[in-house]
Amino acid sequence: MEFKAFGKLNIFLKILGRDEKGYHSLSSRFCLASGVSDDIFVKEASGFSLLGDFSCPMENNLIVKAIKALKKRLPIKDASLLDYLKIEVDKKIPEGGGLGGGSSDAGNILYHLNAKYFNLSDKIMFEVCKEVGADVSFFYSQVMSANVSGIGEVIEEFIEPELEFEVFTPKICCDTRAVYNAFDRFYKLGDEREAFGCEVEIIKTKTSLQILKAYNREELNDLLKPALNLYPELREVEQDLGDEWFFSGSGASFFKLKL
Repeated sequence: MEFKAFGKLNIFLKILGRDEKGYHSLSSRFCLASGVSDDIFVKEASGFSLLGDFSCPMENNLIVKAIKALKKRLPIKDASLLDYLKIEVDKKIPEGGGLGGGSSDAGNILYHLNAKYFNLSDKIMFEVCKEVGADVSFFYSQVMSANVSGIGEVIEEFIEPELEFEVFTPKICCDTRAVYNAFDRFYKLGDEREAFGCEVEIIKTKTSLQILKAYNREELNDLLKPALNLYPELREVEQDLGDEWFFSGSGASFFKLKL
């Protein structure tokens, strides 16, 4: 199998509170970034191997976590097939860019392996995705655009015209956990909070184009200010960008509509 794992862009991202486990609950619009992708190659082999330019230890790699989580849902005979795969990833999605590269790799591998070999129900597969990582469900779903909530595991497809984006990722690696911690310090997040900057229930009904035309990047992404405070070099980049640029996830990528 050969396929592309596209990155995502957050058209908006609002932090609404915390769940019972202490994870941040959010409301966001995810769109695939069709111009930014990893290339993935999977074939049967004499043993399992994962090749690619990964910066994290293998045990922390989301692809490895995805394979382990999937094996637990399979009969022993089917699960053994996963021990004989060679997976190669040509990494092109920047690390620490807020584009979900690792989650995209894992979600797409789960989708294609399940479609080719196992045919497990979406209910089971979304349980696998949730176990692997917060954003993995979106990439497994194979939709172009969705309203995403919970900690990233609740996916509601949003039908809209596909947009083309220009993506700019400065050579700055934003640590997602550190940015969320900075958010907590910046806003003194309690157990619950009202969304600020724009009304979430209204904004999620609008198309991505309407949203980007109506709001600025600070209003649309609750993580922008914390990221700028945490990374002064990112602030220098942001100050030089025009109003047409928006911030994705916990950064460091910015994006704008292609004209």
